Amino acid sequence: MADVTVKLTVGSFSTEVTGPTEYVDKKVEELVTRFLTSWKPTTGDPAASAVPLAAGGKRTSAGEFIKQAKAKSQSDVALLLGYYIEKINGIRNFTSTELSTFGKDEAKRPFSNVSDVIAKLTARGLMMSSGDKEGHRSYSLTASGEEYVEAMMEPKK
Repeated sequence: MADVTVKLTVGSFSTEVTGPTEYVDKKVEELVTRFLTSWKPTTGDPAASAVPLAAGGKRTSAGEFIKQAKAKSQSDVALLLGYYIEKINGIRNFTSTELSTFGKDEAKRPFSNVSDVIAKLTARGLMMSSGDKEGHRSYSLTASGEEYVEAMMEPKK
């Protein structure tokens, strides 16, 4: 039977295990138990785990999500909205028009020039082009972009 390789990354913790399936499963379970005691696996439903629930068990709105992160710039808002679109709404990528419309309609945070914001985030490696969507260039957050947003969401000490 062929060996399998599993790479596990949670925050700044990263490991890779290679071997027979049973061995890899056992090692990953041991690593999770030993080093990630506060980690809880998700149910696979992005809406269930990525955004905290507001009072009454309702999902946090896009506008409230931005407020909780204390976004300081339009770049921060664009990253937060992109994260919300991908992780909460479960949409793999978005166009600049979709991001602009979502910001204006859902979060009440219009952009002065969303294309410029996306270009700067792409140059910084926080967003990337992800092909075409209905004839328009689409974008998604990079792993670094996701980490940046998650760091903004961490409670300040």
